[in-house]
Amino acid sequence: MFSTEFYPLCITSRDMLTPDVMRLRLQRPDGTMLPAFRAGAHVQIQINEQYRRAYSLCSDPAQRGHYEVAVKLELDGRGGSQILHQMAQPGVELAVSTPSNLFALASDAAHHLLVGGGVGLTPLIAMAYELSARQQPFTFVVAASSRGAWPFAAQLNTSGWPVDVVQSPREQLDLPTRLAALPASTHVYCCGPEGLMARVRDQCALLPAVQWHEEAFSGSEVRVESGFQLYLSESDLMLEVSAGSSIIAALRQAGVQVDTACEQGICGSCVVPWRDGEPVHGDQCLDEEDRCEYMAVCCGGCRSPRLTLAL
Repeated sequence: MFSTEFYPLCITSRDMLTPDVMRLRLQRPDGTMLPAFRAGAHVQIQINEQYRRAYSLCSDPAQRGHYEVAVKLELDGRGGSQILHQMAQPGVELAVSTPSNLFALASDAAHHLLVGGGVGLTPLIAMAYELSARQQPFTFVVAASSRGAWPFAAQLNTSGWPVDVVQSPREQLDLPTRLAALPASTHVYCCGPEGLMARVRDQCALLPAVQWHEEAFSGSEVRVESGFQLYLSESDLMLEVSAGSSIIAALRQAGVQVDTACEQGICGSCVVPWRDGEPVHGDQCLDEEDRCEYMAVCCGGCRSPRLTLAL
């Protein structure tokens, strides 16, 4: 379901793409080749004992001597990015997982439309590398705020790729017109801030579901509108999840220890089996078959009056 193998990688360079987005290059200390990956993949980085976070790879998949990730400093986040920005300097070693891919390029698309903004451009950069190498047609639409710098600007402006920068995307982004001029089997890939993703999702609403691909920055903690009972079958413990709360909050309040390393619904550390009820899934680490048996409790909810977890 997800990668759990970690190995040490050394930071060999750090450069600031914007005042709050840094790009790190990671290599094996002995310089040997890294595991192969396809565009859209991410790795998990163990920042310290408390924080593990998932970051999309933005390097060229053909270059196996290093990985590159871009990390935005989130001052209002849970603290992981702040610590990484403070500690990430050339020579520092980090535990990094093997790559996993939940956002892969489709093999049967006549055209690939990449749409992103901010640090959400990260996985799309790797996609552009791969599509260019395969000589497959694509268009890269960058939603750029006119108020300041955007990541990868220098790289994209000199890449030779078919890049279209849309300033003030709230008013000027027009994907229906663009899609009308592209082949019917065009696939759309979107990553960026939630507001942008919602706008792109809305403009691509008529696209067949199999041709739409998105990657959010993180899974979303599901806060329930109405309360329900949470039964832990291994502990024979019944908990109440109150309206406006969440499963993970109820577990923590009851003193039930669950590993929630990334708290993004990506790493899979908090995945547990469920037995009955109607769970709501907010993760990015499980596929639909997995969800028939498992849920990620850091971002899961429930539609039914009761849910049983094997905890």
